[in-house]
Amino acid sequence: LLAAILVFVLKLHKKVVYRLALYQVLSALAFALLQALQITFINYDQNVRVYRQICAAFGWFVLFSQLVKLVFTLWVTFHLFCFAVLHKNLKKLEVLYVVTSLLVPALISTVPLTTQTYGVRSSSGALCFIYAQNDSDSNQRDRARIERFVLWDGPATITLSVASIAIVAMLMKLGHRICQRRGRYQLLADSSGQHRKALKQLLP
Repeated sequence: LLAAILVFVLKLHKKVVYRLALYQVLSALAFALLQALQITFINYDQNVRVYRQICAAFGWFVLFSQLVKLVFTLWVTFHLFCFAVLHKNLKKLEVLYVVTSLLVPALISTVPLTTQTYGVRSSSGALCFIYAQNDSDSNQRDRARIERFVLWDGPATITLSVASIAIVAMLMKLGHRICQRRGRYQLLADSSGQHRKALKQLLP
């Protein structure tokens, strides 16, 4: 919340990359709030018929918020990489960033609704996500496990790995430039306007 406030106080929201980071922070806040509300399902076993419907809707929002944050993470990394390394300003793609970051997660989050795999795993306590609604059904457990990997675990692992590689590449590129100059401020002074903008976004 503090980070989101600072973005507006410092007027950083005027820059695309900071707006993307702001969207990411807001999705993280939504996910944190939803996780805090998971306590609602502490008595899931006592009234399964009522809680199952609520859990399905709740699970959709949980997965949606996680995926939104994940996609925005990918877009922030992509935007910075193109801007800082390839020197391409893709600010015109902001609408595409936002639309895909909302539409794709919404579609993916709907899959467990159609397969009825949103549920509460008894061993995890009050946690509504992609779990078998009936733990005693091995087929349903296996289907939920596969869906959880395909829809969340797999994409999260791949996205964070790609983002990490891109960040390392940006830091290596930045370090190489600094080594060729006489330090950060000399680098900013000697670089072209486009390079300076890229470096200012990467450097603290």
